[in-house]
Amino acid sequence: FRYFVEETGYVTDAELVDSKGCYFWDESAGEGRRSKERDWRSPGFEQGDDEPVVCVSWRDASAYAEWLSIRSGNRYRLPTEAEWEYAARAGTTDSRFWGDEPSDACAYANVYDAAGKKAIGGAWMAHNCDDDAGFTAPVGRYLANGFGLNDMLGNVWEWTQDCWHDSYDGAPYDGTAWEDPGPDDCARRGVRGGGWSNIPEGVHSAGRNWSPTDVANGYLGFRLARTL
Repeated sequence: FRYFVEETGYVTDAELVDSKGCYFWDESAGEGRRSKERDWRSPGFEQGDDEPVVCVSWRDASAYAEWLSIRSGNRYRLPTEAEWEYAARAGTTDSRFWGDEPSDACAYANVYDAAGKKAIGGAWMAHNCDDDAGFTAPVGRYLANGFGLNDMLGNVWEWTQDCWHDSYDGAPYDGTAWEDPGPDDCARRGVRGGGWSNIPEGVHSAGRNWSPTDVANGYLGFRLARTL
């Protein structure tokens, strides 16, 4: 993502003049808030280039996918919700690809746990383990699922192509994106996977959430699908 910005001069939503910036965890205030001082370069915690980019909106992620498609000659895009869950489950039917026990997460995912409590505090429920990462972690640090995919759960929430619907009833049966705009005209898009700040209830294969397309935060990033 850094290379994309440097090559194109792209300005992310969080960096726009009229933006409120990126949502991040303010440790001193003990709460989350948006700040113009926070963006993908400075999300509120230190990152290496081998960690997933955060503080990127749905528009930012889509722009990156379009750039990569042109530059590589392959078609890249955000995955649909159905594709994402298929990839996350990797043939499993348990709550998580490693099983149903949340406390086993730390071998497989970067979640809110002992390391998270040490890094940011917080009185909410933590996973009963220690993954040695308070914020984002390098990609591939934890064990992959049965499809050989890393960080499908935990580390950062991931944008999907689908317009948000409160229930998945009536979604397409063929794995395509749910583009029916619904009442909000696709102003919200689905996000999946949970992240480094999430409690056990928020990190499982069927877990769904949403975010406004123009909002960036420090626990939301993306991964791409390639159309063959």
